[in-house]
Amino acid sequence: MKQGVAMLLVMLMAVGLSGKAAAQERSATSSAVVDSAPDASARGTGVPIERVIAAVAKKTGKKYLLDARVQGNVEILGQEISAVTYSDLLSILLVSGYTAVEGSNYISVVPESIVRAMPLPIATGKETFPDAQFVTAVVPVKNTMAAQLVPILRPLMPTHGHLAAMPCVNSLVLVDNFANVKRLEKVIASLDVGTPHVPHPCDGEPVHPPANAAAHP
Repeated sequence: MKQGVAMLLVMLMAVGLSGKAAAQERSATSSAVVDSAPDASARGTGVPIERVIAAVAKKTGKKYLLDARVQGNVEILGQEISAVTYSDLLSILLVSGYTAVEGSNYISVVPESIVRAMPLPIATGKETFPDAQFVTAVVPVKNTMAAQLVPILRPLMPTHGHLAAMPCVNSLVLVDNFANVKRLEKVIASLDVGTPHVPHPCDGEPVHPPANAAAHP
């Protein structure tokens, strides 16, 4: 009897140890799966954006002023920081929500949200700028009303861009990066078809009355 009880206890202990080992194995397998799963946090933290700007400043010999809101890290894959050009820097800043505006003494790095108020270069169609550089452009419209193009073009621009129509001269004023300005100019050219539009007289210009209008003393 005692021998039978002892054998039963040994069997129960063996089952318990086997279950514990299986549980440990399942836990280890689950941990391995989790560890091998892709995780966004496993990506590199990048380098401070100030370090990239400093590298370009050293290469170009130009001085930079950084807005207090310009901060954070950037990840550049396939290129060393020392190889970043000014044009590359503009693209890096654009992705990060910033831009650079060149002045007489400094290049100011500011958030895109205030770029409309900055002294941007005027793109007249003869100059070439880096694609990510913000510019101001005046685009004449000949065959349609410029104001009618505003609701069509505005969704094609970022929120920090600017688009307005000048009815007197039937032209559009744009503030955007150079690559998008060139794209919008092509869109405008495609839509600017039909009979030439005659702008309405502006304030200060004489308005000729109809021929049958009564004369005033």
